Amino acid sequence: MLNKFLLPSVFVLLLLKIVALNFTTFNLFGDEAQYWLWSKDIDFGYFSKPPFLSWIIRVYTEILGSSFLSLKLLPLFVYLLIAWSIYNLLINSGLSKKDSFAGCLIFLFLPAVSFSSFIISTDLFLLLFWTLSLNELIKINNEQRLKNFILLGIFLGLGFLSKYAAIYFVICLFVLILLDKKFRKIFLDNLLGFSFTFLSVFIIIVPNIIWNFNNDWITLQHTSDNANFANIEIDLIRGLLFLLIQVLMLGPFIVLGGLFGFNKQNYIQKIFLIFSLPIILIVLIEAIIVRANANWAAPALISLFALLYIRINNSFLKMANFIFNFTACFILFTMIGMSYPSKIFDRISGINDYALKIYNNSSNGVVKNIVVSDRLLFSSLNFELRDMNINFYMPHKEGEKITNHFKIVSPLSKNINENFILIGSPSDINYLNNNYKLLKINSPDQKFMKRKLEVYEVILE
Repeated sequence: MLNKFLLPSVFVLLLLKIVALNFTTFNLFGDEAQYWLWSKDIDFGYFSKPPFLSWIIRVYTEILGSSFLSLKLLPLFVYLLIAWSIYNLLINSGLSKKDSFAGCLIFLFLPAVSFSSFIISTDLFLLLFWTLSLNELIKINNEQRLKNFILLGIFLGLGFLSKYAAIYFVICLFVLILLDKKFRKIFLDNLLGFSFTFLSVFIIIVPNIIWNFNNDWITLQHTSDNANFANIEIDLIRGLLFLLIQVLMLGPFIVLGGLFGFNKQNYIQKIFLIFSLPIILIVLIEAIIVRANANWAAPALISLFALLYIRINNSFLKMANFIFNFTACFILFTMIGMSYPSKIFDRISGINDYALKIYNNSSNGVVKNIVVSDRLLFSSLNFELRDMNINFYMPHKEGEKITNHFKIVSPLSKNINENFILIGSPSDINYLNNNYKLLKINSPDQKFMKRKLEVYEVILE
């Protein structure tokens, strides 16, 4: 009975999402604006992320433009591709076409998918290529063909270009080889095939490796800083909260139904477990000893969903899962369409109004240069004022540590000879050679930022 509701419900939610995006007054989050801004300067790497998402945004915006609605539709398109990949994964795992189609539709109702389909992130293409890679691995488990080894390498390489968390796939693959006698034999009997896999990965990621080499491995430095193991503080509550969020992202009823249906004799389930549990454990440990964002374990949710969906066989739990996930998605996008004034939306509220007030706040009515010390605000202002012909700069004294990409590509020169608006602290520009005076401007509301930044007009003397 549930299956007949799935496809109409998907269309209802897709329509609701499009309507909500059209009517909301919310803005792009700073990271989303950053990826858009990176796409204007195509390169083989960026400060904190590999380049694939920015490449796609560049192609996408050249065709469909850079409006808020257009950009926000991109995640929807990608998740439809991921759902199609889930369909193929389930078929190759032994399910019927009917059950596999139902599974890919149920995937679209996951709270994690509902939430992340509103966000432009590097997780989008990581999840797509993770699913495609896992699908090829299942095919290799069933039949060892050279084409599948090469496709595995291509998809895994593109996964690395999407997000470096693709390294989890390699970790899980070696865990599978170590723990499973059957797959270890497949690996040892097909060393040439797996050599083609890793050669394909290397060929695809070598331009990004060269970029990192030419930029002093700055991405690795950022990753190390992000891990922040120098500030270890054990917190078990933080770990339990991380696990709870993972359950909610999948939906509590599919987790409940799938766990009780687990059969250790099912070989495909074993592969899915190995391609999820190590990731969850790694991020859980990091959550306990330092911190961890919920999406750091995102690839594990693909394998977990496939595992749990195969095992759930309780009709009541299936219906409860559908109702819970559909309701969560419906509420989320209704709130977005209404621009509901909730704290969870503060970071995407009022950015456009702030940008326009900054633009109109110069004493002579003309703003040609804006200097911003915050990475996210720098990105957001670039996007919101993209049609205003403004030069944006980031304060950076030569020789100091680089903390974001804009200090590389848009540093404020110490010899600047034009007036500008400064959003930050006067100490940010104390390295300038020219004399200047500061006129403090009333700062517009900044509820979208945790730390309020002061605004100054800087007039060169």
